[in-house]
Amino acid sequence: MHSYVMEAIGAFFLVLVFGFTGDPLAIGLTLMALVYIGSRISGAHYNPAVSLAFFLKRRLSGAEFAGYLIAQLFGAFLAAAAIFFLSTSVFYIEPPATTNLYQQVFAEVVFTFIFVLVMLTLALTKSFRKSSLSGLAVGLAFGGMLMVATPVSGGILNPATSIGTASFDLINGGNSIIHSLLYTLAPLTGGALAAFAFSYFHRLEF
Repeated sequence: MHSYVMEAIGAFFLVLVFGFTGDPLAIGLTLMALVYIGSRISGAHYNPAVSLAFFLKRRLSGAEFAGYLIAQLFGAFLAAAAIFFLSTSVFYIEPPATTNLYQQVFAEVVFTFIFVLVMLTLALTKSFRKSSLSGLAVGLAFGGMLMVATPVSGGILNPATSIGTASFDLINGGNSIIHSLLYTLAPLTGGALAAFAFSYFHRLEF
């Protein structure tokens, strides 16, 4: 249960910072702090794409993966509610009008892939497993990927962020849920590809 609570807390603060600032650096620094807080409790995923990769690497059971997913979505939904409470405006996400769907899918898949591969490398390889710099590396990697993805896709790279905020928006009469398919399937694809790539490059190490 502790791991699920930690995942909900992490997703909550990530979405809260995303909603109030939209700043990749602020989001990355927040993730860095949350990794140090939660890495030994839940692995500090806070992202269904990351949890899917760890599930495919058999580091999570099917029940644990489902629990992580529910916790992350719940935390993101609560963050959307908190943003509404604090600002009286509904926070929702939609892709830029300056790019097309293919470009947006490409960005979400590729940059999620790189980020999740960093997570797997730091968590599962012997040379990095106990490194005290893991949180810094994860936070900077995510912030960097957001910086390059944001102009193309909106830079979500986390299905919980999209589904949680879109669900709250839907309750309030909005229709941002129509974009959740992009922000769910593309990052999950990136996470799955990262798991397969990790197996290819590190098959002899762990």
